[in-house]
This record gives sequence, structure tokens and C-alpha cells, in this order.
Amino acid sequence: MGKGAIRKILEFLQEDLPLESSPYRSLSLRTGASEDEIVRQIKVLNKRKIIRRFGAILNHHKIGFKANCMCVWQVPKAKITRAARLARAEKFITHCYLRNTQKRWPYNFYTMVHGRNRAECEKIIKSISKFAGIKNYQMLFTLKEFKKVSPKYTV
Repeated sequence: MGKGAIRKILEFLQEDLPLESSPYRSLSLRTGASEDEIVRQIKVLNKRKIIRRFGAILNHHKIGFKANCMCVWQVPKAKITRAARLARAEKFITHCYLRNTQKRWPYNFYTMVHGRNRAECEKIIKSISKFAGIKNYQMLFTLKEFKKVSPKYTV
């Protein structure tokens, strides 16, 4: 399969898949590859870790997760590994990053916490604080969502 066809597959997979019995049919027509060839190429891309995962995106608000909190933490170097391990193990944390601090912003560790309500988010954060031994953090709850889309990359 040529690079042009692979590029079309990657662009196609960044959009919503058609909800039909043969979602790769239109891609097959555009690339000239059979649907089976497309599926094989997707598996190769996944094995090479170019595609990390393949799945449905749920509307978390509609299933009851109404609270979102970006928690920023001031984590000493010696505690980063433990804090990251605890955050990764928490199923209601979807993002976890280490970043540089700034002059008036001492926070270097960021987690995005989702819960059914504010109290549930606070409970998760307090648990991580206790077990990681981190006292300095700020909870920044979402007030209003203005944009939320999956990134689309030009390949």
C-alpha cells in the first residue's frame, strides 16, 4: 500500500467513522484498496504505535459525569514518580502531565479529574494528596466549556 493511501487512512481515522455496516467502504473507493487491506493496514499502524487506540468517545455529561477539575500540584522532584503512579492508577483521571514551573506559578504537575459531582472530584484529589504526601495544590473546576474537539493532524 502506498504512502498516499496510508495518509488517506490516517486522515479518515481522525474523523467520526460512519455508523454503517461497512465503515471503510468509502475509504476503499478513495484509495483503491480493498476493505480487508485497509483493516490490515490499520493493524500494522497500531502495531507500530502510530495509532495508539481505537474506540468510541462517550459524552461524559450525558452518562452522569458533570464535574471536571484541572488540579495543579506543586510536587517536589523526589515525589513525582509516586504522584504519577497514583494519578495513572485513578480511573477518573484522564490526563496527567509534568510541566515546567514559572516565576509566579509553582505548579509542575497537572491532572484532569472527572466526577459525577464536585465532591467526588475533591475526594479523588484529597486521596492523591494524602498518599503522595503533597499538600500544595489548587483545584480549578470547569465553569463553562467553550471548545472540546479531538486534535486532527496533517500527515
